[in-house]
Amino acid sequence: GWGGTRRPQRSLPTLSFCLPLQDQFDTLEKHTQWGIDILEKYIKFVKDRTEIEINYAKQLRNLAKKYQPKKNSKEEDEYTYSSCQAFLATLNEMNDYAGQHEVISENMTSQITTELARYVQELKQERKSVRTFLR
Repeated sequence: GWGGTRRPQRSLPTLSFCLPLQDQFDTLEKHTQWGIDILEKYIKFVKDRTEIEINYAKQLRNLAKKYQPKKNSKEEDEYTYSSCQAFLATLNEMNDYAGQHEVISENMTSQITTELARYVQELKQERKSVRTFLR
């Protein structure tokens, strides 16, 4: 007949099944937070580095300006000699070098700091969404 063999009933997953998942989630959450912390540390490093580049560029420009001959002065007339011309070329080169450091700083800010900060915000938002979904 119809009522002969009974199939065993399946039970719902127990709490013991959910606990390992929670442990894995906690491990994953710690790992992703660590990754975000490293990125934030790197962003701070790049900001500090760009500040150094800007300050160095300012110091180079000030040094070059300090030794430039004054316009319409006797000193400017003396700069027609080749040794003085070489010194002027060095000052001009230092000014260009300062400009390169300014460009480095600007590029680091726009291409690294800004982009990584945006990426970190996306990661934090994603992490928050996953946390909300799983809890």
